[in-house]
Amino acid sequence: MDFQKSTIFNLPNSLTLFRLLLAIIFFIFLSYHCYALSLLSFLAASLTDWLDGYVARKKGLLTDFGRIADPFVDKIIVCGGFILLIKHGYENIPPWMVLVIVAREFFVSSIRSYSEARGIEFGATLWGKAKMFVQALTISLMLLFSAYLKHVGSIKNIIIVLLWLTVIITVVSGIKYMIKASPALLER
Repeated sequence: MDFQKSTIFNLPNSLTLFRLLLAIIFFIFLSYHCYALSLLSFLAASLTDWLDGYVARKKGLLTDFGRIADPFVDKIIVCGGFILLIKHGYENIPPWMVLVIVAREFFVSSIRSYSEARGIEFGATLWGKAKMFVQALTISLMLLFSAYLKHVGSIKNIIIVLLWLTVIITVVSGIKYMIKASPALLER
């Protein structure tokens, strides 16, 4: 196989695959309470998420593989991050919040697949991008708190507010995607 000419291994898709590797590294560091390294790997993954989309659009390197893999990897790192952070003594994260976040991700993936199977394009919306930004911000602040700011009590209150904002934006973006997919969902 000629990797130079392969669309699967173009720069944006390679960045997406690298982000999957960073997600695994993030999970390992988080599992062993290495919060500073967890934060570093999570921030690197977040940067590659932005970068792969930018390069794909700017250079016209959009592929079917990237359209499927990019949101999949996003869901892995965000859902896994929230799930593992519950385990690390975050009594501020009610498990129902994480369940809402994970359920929304499964739901949107399902309606995306259903819509695209019917020939209806199902790209990211502004609400979806806002959701990803707030989720990444919330996870980053939680990791920053665990690594360096445990002595700053007011950060816990900010984290609680961000968690609620995350859940609200996650639910609203899910509703927006459902509305976007309604033509496909209402077809026979």
